[in-house]
Amino acid sequence: MKLKTGMWVVVADGGHAIVFENQGTALAPELKALKVYNQDNPRTHEQGRDQPPRTIQSADGRRSAQEAPDLHQIAEDRFIDRIAADLAAEAARGAFKAIAVVAPPVSLGRFRKAASGELSKRVVAWIDKDLTKHPVPAIAEAVARAMED
Repeated sequence: MKLKTGMWVVVADGGHAIVFENQGTALAPELKALKVYNQDNPRTHEQGRDQPPRTIQSADGRRSAQEAPDLHQIAEDRFIDRIAADLAAEAARGAFKAIAVVAPPVSLGRFRKAASGELSKRVVAWIDKDLTKHPVPAIAEAVARAMED
């Protein structure tokens, strides 16, 4: 499939996301930014406790440590969920007919879980690349190349 005119492209990772629309052609894509998402993910000690919780066995009083939750990953997952919910609302409204999702593997997996209903029907490409810090022409070229494969 090619990157057609009017197709949306979302480029995301755990902290930044940009939603583009292709206003060019399939042969010469021209991405225009529609919406930009940013997340502030502070250091662990600012988010919560940094020591793992402990449990006490009720039968004999033994203690054991639990694995500490990864607060940064939880924040990144919530960020991806929020983007997917916004895009699902746009899909239900009929704002786009097709969308390509570009994200690193962990974020892409979370996006796949969060995408449901009308949004999942409109996703035409899942591209596992981290392109959030690339210039827009390089993003357009990489997405067009990935969609041809």
